[in-house]
Amino acid sequence: MRRDEIGYPESMKKPILSPNALAGVALLSLGVAIGACVTQTQSPRPSTSTDAPLAGSAVAAPPYAPDSEPIVRAVRKAAPAVVSIDTTARQRFVIAEDPYDPYSARRVGSREVPTGAGSGVLLQGGYVITNQHVVGDAVDTGGSITLTLADGRTFKATAVGADKATDIALLKVVNAGAGTAPLPVIPLGTGDALTPGQTVIAIGNPIGLAASVSGGVVSALGRPFTMEDRTYENLIQTDAAINPGNSGGALIDLAGNLVGINTLVRTDAQNIGFAIPLSTALRISELLKKNGKIRRADLGIVPGDLEERIAKQLRISGVGVAGVYKNSPAQEAGLQRNDVILSLSGKAVASSADYRKALETYKIGQTVAIKVWRRGEIGSVSVKLAESP
Repeated sequence: MRRDEIGYPESMKKPILSPNALAGVALLSLGVAIGACVTQTQSPRPSTSTDAPLAGSAVAAPPYAPDSEPIVRAVRKAAPAVVSIDTTARQRFVIAEDPYDPYSARRVGSREVPTGAGSGVLLQGGYVITNQHVVGDAVDTGGSITLTLADGRTFKATAVGADKATDIALLKVVNAGAGTAPLPVIPLGTGDALTPGQTVIAIGNPIGLAASVSGGVVSALGRPFTMEDRTYENLIQTDAAINPGNSGGALIDLAGNLVGINTLVRTDAQNIGFAIPLSTALRISELLKKNGKIRRADLGIVPGDLEERIAKQLRISGVGVAGVYKNSPAQEAGLQRNDVILSLSGKAVASSADYRKALETYKIGQTVAIKVWRRGEIGSVSVKLAESP
């Protein structure tokens, strides 16, 4: 059907009301009008104009000041001293004049390639604490380290030293005095005074998003954690969001004080991140500043924990020898794989963590009496500790 063919129904073409019905409607309308006049005379109704502003009837509230929030105050105090770190590694490559001729003349070159990004924390004197795994490739290959501050300034940095065992590295800003504004310095707290449930804030550079802030609480203290060939002994566990790029950044308290260095996250879980306590980070940094590396006494074994079932069956408690390094004090003393070290200088060691803590109390060149279990027999041997490679 065309548009011009559309019409009203036949019933709508005829008068709907008869003359008598129209008279009734007129009387009804007159009654309604009279009733409305009476109602208005008795109680005038308020205006229902839609021109009034919606907020006009609301009571004016005092302006909101986010500066009063403790997390905001803490972040503004600490964030300027948290830097983003970008690194490169130097790679070697060979150029052959004829790639199809293995005997053709060759030239060796090198180039820098980006290796990743992380975070760091500025201390007094232009020093920066970060994680060893953030700058390890740059340090090992002679690559570059670039720092970007929260205010947008960029600086080159050199590595003072890096310690893989504790995952702490110390950097020094190149030309720290350049520019009109001095480098910011983060206020220091004490990670040893933390308590589970306490509010903490992570600041860093997750996945390249500089100066990102996440909040949470201290979930636990003193957590050990093993990742690949690195064992952390005493970590702060937090549910503050930590992602790749947060490594080396600041964990602060509500006073805006640094209490830890964010270092890793459990990728097979949610909201389980870890930070190195400030006391550990500062202790290692001072040693790196003094010596450029950490000198540790070492026995020369690969420690391992005994299975609980085996320990109960053999009725022993100690640390297993999972391997012996060549030309080490342990090899010279005759220690073998599958031996069990029961004590060092009379002090029992029940786990690999106990073993590592005990070694920290000895000096390089010191002689230690070791009690060893081997195939059901217990003996003793004296070992002169060497420097850890």
